[in-house]
Amino acid sequence: MADKPNTPAKADTKKPMTFAEFAAMTVADLAVYCKKIVRVDQAIVKARDAFTKGLKQNAKAVAALKRAHAAKRDTGEIPGDWDFKKYFKNVAGGDLPGRVEAMAALFNSLVLTLDANQKPLLPEEYFDAAKDDWLEKANAVIKAAQKQYGDPAWKTCDDVLDVINALSKPGDAAKKIKEIRARQKGEGDEESAEQPLTVGRAVEFLKAAIKNGGNMLAAGKKDEVFDLYVETFRLTDHWIDSGIPDEILNKWTEQLESAEKNGHAPHLEVLKPAAAEQPAPTQPAALAA
Repeated sequence: MADKPNTPAKADTKKPMTFAEFAAMTVADLAVYCKKIVRVDQAIVKARDAFTKGLKQNAKAVAALKRAHAAKRDTGEIPGDWDFKKYFKNVAGGDLPGRVEAMAALFNSLVLTLDANQKPLLPEEYFDAAKDDWLEKANAVIKAAQKQYGDPAWKTCDDVLDVINALSKPGDAAKKIKEIRARQKGEGDEESAEQPLTVGRAVEFLKAAIKNGGNMLAAGKKDEVFDLYVETFRLTDHWIDSGIPDEILNKWTEQLESAEKNGHAPHLEVLKPAAAEQPAPTQPAALAA
């Protein structure tokens, strides 16, 4: 039996509609709403401002329709080979706009995905407060992380956590998300690109690779993590062939052990206080004659 509309979808309210409101609609009501998305997209040149203004809300409607699509496919109400784009076209009477599809994917990934504490990775109010541009840039980071790490490791990788942090704090998140995306792609700004590979930068890169070992293992890259472990474990062996005298290496080892024991920087060499010079013994006055 076909779904019958209950109440007309209210698209142009001052307060943004929540996902829960969209999810409570029947498929028929969602179809009415999505038909409006298609009409706006078909008239994008004339109604660009209206389309952009409703982008996030449209994404929520599409996210809700995706849930309905999955449920109907699981119960056999629709053919199993109907992907969501085909289903959307069937119920909405037109193609799903690309920007709305991308925004809906981000909403699914961040707002409808739960962390280890069964809370959304990003609360819906932060999604509503973010600018469309921020979210579209964030979507590129999330998609790349999902492809690189797989499920569920992508949810806890540094790139995704940094994006969530940027969207959760007041202020302009555009610059931060752009930096995260550049880092993810292995790019840097012109200033950092001109910097030579110093020992310090090489060590920091190696430390970052080790810290990411858990994510790599969860993503099925066990051999790569093992190779990293073996090579870093053997690093100290190379000091034997470094040409540095053993007495210097031994002295540095003592400095490092002292620093770890006393909580100071390894470069600081703690000098033992010199023994106080003892005054010469004096004879009694009676014997001084």
